[in-house]
Amino acid sequence: MDYRGYLPKSHVDMLPCMAAFAVVVETGSFVHASARLGLTASAVSKQVSKLESALSIRLLERSTRRLKVNAEGAQIYSHCKELLESSANVFRLKESFLESPQGLIRIAVPRSLYGRCHQLIPGFLEQYPDINVQLISNEGALDFIAESIDIGIRITDAPPLGLVARKLFPVDFVVCAADSYLEKYGRPVHPSALVEHSCIPFSDTSEIQTWKLASVQGVYEVSVSGRYVSDSPEAVLNATLSGLGISCLPASLAGEAIAANDLVKVLPEWKYVGALQGMAWILHQPGRHVSQKIKVMVDYLVGALRSTGRA
Repeated sequence: MDYRGYLPKSHVDMLPCMAAFAVVVETGSFVHASARLGLTASAVSKQVSKLESALSIRLLERSTRRLKVNAEGAQIYSHCKELLESSANVFRLKESFLESPQGLIRIAVPRSLYGRCHQLIPGFLEQYPDINVQLISNEGALDFIAESIDIGIRITDAPPLGLVARKLFPVDFVVCAADSYLEKYGRPVHPSALVEHSCIPFSDTSEIQTWKLASVQGVYEVSVSGRYVSDSPEAVLNATLSGLGISCLPASLAGEAIAANDLVKVLPEWKYVGALQGMAWILHQPGRHVSQKIKVMVDYLVGALRSTGRA
């Protein structure tokens, strides 16, 4: 019978017996094998006898003074020895994983935070040369198993149940434009005026997008549109800097340009309160034995992202 591709329960049940037989051959006696295995000599003898019964083959020639492996037993021993060596290799790998985190990490982040996260990856890769990283732009629900995702970042007021969630920072958006655009087309004084302006939706589905803005005057929703749309926040930033229109961008992305007076805030008394804004969380699957590579990456991202403040 061809057993390749699966392992019957009867074979699995024999694994301890195979290990015991290999140790008996290596030590030369049941007594010495029992000391190594932490069992009684009688228990070790029973395991070897159980293996012989399962195989219907005599493996050892026994006498009151001597124990000798026969020709059939020598062939079986060579395979049982491989079993012991494989188990030792498993624990060697465990030690190497703990001492030097290694392997591939797949990280899924929303587009609004993609630019900020990808700037941090080179520093991490330099610190951990045995780890590889795939940074994925993902806006939908995270399926960690189906998509082989190790770590996810989401902007939400309620992180998904069943996952380990660590709070990062609040994500704010700002409505802004270049002076060159405002000098040419005027500055809106109320959200309703945005329908008369060329806006730059941050979207991948439509050139029309609804912005929800709030102030002491209340909450106002306005559908904006323009000649240019992109799902890349960096592309929207560049278009805004070039004077193509008014945009709504992550404050962390637009902050440097605003500080340098390359962009100015539009409707500063109004605050964007749309779906892309909220608390950012870093997520991973729970478990008692989270791999070392996941632990070091999560700690690295939490430290780096929190230290830079609001997004």
